[in-house]
Amino acid sequence: MNERLGPRVGSEPVPYWERAEELRHILEVQGCLGLLLIDFSELGSGAFAELLRTSRDLLMELQGEGVRSTDILATNDKGDTFLVFLSPKRHEGTMRVSDLGSASARVEDHLNRRLVQLASPDLRGGHQVAVGSSLVFENPLVKPERLVSRLVDEAWESVRARRRERELQERRWLQEVLLEDKLATLFQPVFELPRRAILGYEALTRGPSGTTYHMPLRLFEMASESDLVFELDRKCRRRALTASRSLPRDAVLFVNVVPSAMHDPEFQGPALLRFLGAPDLEPGRIVLEITEKYAIENYTMFEESLEEFTRIGFRIAVDDVGAGHSGLEKIAHLNPRYLKLDLKLIKDIDSSYIRREMTRALKGFADRIGSTIIAEGIEREAELRALMDLGIDYGQGFLLGRPAPAAPPALPPQPSGASLAGP
Repeated sequence: MNERLGPRVGSEPVPYWERAEELRHILEVQGCLGLLLIDFSELGSGAFAELLRTSRDLLMELQGEGVRSTDILATNDKGDTFLVFLSPKRHEGTMRVSDLGSASARVEDHLNRRLVQLASPDLRGGHQVAVGSSLVFENPLVKPERLVSRLVDEAWESVRARRRERELQERRWLQEVLLEDKLATLFQPVFELPRRAILGYEALTRGPSGTTYHMPLRLFEMASESDLVFELDRKCRRRALTASRSLPRDAVLFVNVVPSAMHDPEFQGPALLRFLGAPDLEPGRIVLEITEKYAIENYTMFEESLEEFTRIGFRIAVDDVGAGHSGLEKIAHLNPRYLKLDLKLIKDIDSSYIRREMTRALKGFADRIGSTIIAEGIEREAELRALMDLGIDYGQGFLLGRPAPAAPPALPPQPSGASLAGP
């Protein structure tokens, strides 16, 4: 193809209709036109802007994996999709539909593997790129622009089919994890900071190691997409309560719950008490941990249900306080025993006046409603010192103890220059 015909992979992408002349030329020369449509829409606009800056490098890496430097790279009208129009003389002999399918699979796999390596936090998480493919033949009875429009529409159908296939695969994978109990339960210690004494442990779930679903955030995202949140949460609760029998008998157990747990017959009344009898757990040792977002969005449900749990003896903790949901009035009416500060508020609190003042204000709020603050995500000694200076008496984080199977961890190191000795 003549160089005057326009940009190739490695050049700045432009809307595909501006490449009409190049695409018409390929149709005439090759008798057909192939397309790989790379859909980044699930990543969000911020992520796509980051990807646009690195798109040339990413796609150049794909040479030999489904993309060539002579292919034409363009975008769609919304600017959240790359379209790679395949250049002529791509194959020895005739282009095959199976070649398109193989190329799209290689491109999708490469991009999703590379996405997890990019530094931008906007590009992390469970959402993935989907790549579709399509082919049209040159037809003198149909205008080239109409053929290109048909090519793009069919590629979008291929993308939607790919996403549906992936959703089905993920649902089946999660069902297998639940059936075969491939989850692991770890316990992270919660410390009383001045005396370096363990108050209790938070039960944490991990998916199969070595997978993108090892961490609970992505695991529950997938469960939400597969309509299996109730089933996953029930399995996590069962494992946490059962595994806790090896914890010290005087340790408090923090167990995360989601709104649907409030409707679980196994988690109510006599059935719950019978279940707790197996690991020899008293309700007074258990703290039900609810995220601030869930507490606000499902306030009426939690308010009504938690009255019964607290009557039996359970205590309540609200997690992720300070994450920006601004529901302190509703939280106060839930009568939580503990408020767990969001780890983003704790990170670098020693060097942030605003975070220290926010923490100071939340500490005052907790004191007024009879709650106790627990700081999460403590990773540095300076953060620990700043929290203790603010009067925060409880905390957890990698500095103090990492999640582990139910075995008591070593006491955390004493920060230099700070006195953690109790009275």
